[in-house]
Amino acid sequence: MLGKFSGLAFATSMALGLSVSSANAALLYKITGKDMAEPSYLYGTIHLICQADFNIADETKAAFDDADKLIMELDMDDPGMMQSMQAKVMHPDGKKISSGLTEAQAEKLDAFLKANMGVGLPMFDGMRPFVVSGMLMSAQLGCGQPASFEGFFTQQAMAQEKPVEGLETVEFQFGVFEQIPHEEQVQWLADAIEDEAGAKAELQRMIDLYKAEDIDGMYGMFTEMEEYAEYKEVLLDQRNFTWQDTLDEELQAEGSEFIAVGAGHLGGKAGMINLLRERGYTVEPVSN
Repeated sequence: MLGKFSGLAFATSMALGLSVSSANAALLYKITGKDMAEPSYLYGTIHLICQADFNIADETKAAFDDADKLIMELDMDDPGMMQSMQAKVMHPDGKKISSGLTEAQAEKLDAFLKANMGVGLPMFDGMRPFVVSGMLMSAQLGCGQPASFEGFFTQQAMAQEKPVEGLETVEFQFGVFEQIPHEEQVQWLADAIEDEAGAKAELQRMIDLYKAEDIDGMYGMFTEMEEYAEYKEVLLDQRNFTWQDTLDEELQAEGSEFIAVGAGHLGGKAGMINLLRERGYTVEPVSN
């Protein structure tokens, strides 16, 4: 799963796949130790997947039902979250996507947006490039409205009256992408639209590898791509380290947590599984 689109997909969805073997071949992990009164659970999600590929294993449902609280990257039941997102989709400096595209690239992107969104590039030109990238990937799935693990868990938490908390704010997440130059984000977008067939194939491979539950591979892909390796710390590692203090406090408190974050955050030396183990927790895969 190589090529420019792979880096774009990773930067936007935070969940990629690569590799054929893994020491962490599971999506669900049980967390115990450090005098925890009861276990908590860590689950890897994918942010783009068709309904036909969407599946929640019985073991995962049971773990969720046993938990007292849901923790995700964002607090999805916050009524102000969507408003915050909508307020930040436009580039704050007024930069245009078209400024970094050739005439041919702009025409291709315009045609794609008209075919899939109903309106052309002028309506999206002032948006942050990674926001438009997310729209492209969603359309390239080819299955209408994608399913959402985060949406599913949020609905279940509301139905079961579980509190929902976020590890980050919308402002923080947008700030992460602000550390990647606008021009480079536009180039990733251009690369994705230049080879639409290849982009679709790589996106499908990402989904297939997620379904194979290759957690280490999901992390490993990004580290093998030279053109994007410089952003690994910003997009994954630094965020993982930042989350640890919050999670440590939560895990040591009374009650059980179900922690659901992008699967790309779980594997690797700086991944959630290893960082929790380094803090003295026992983190064990739960077989389906």
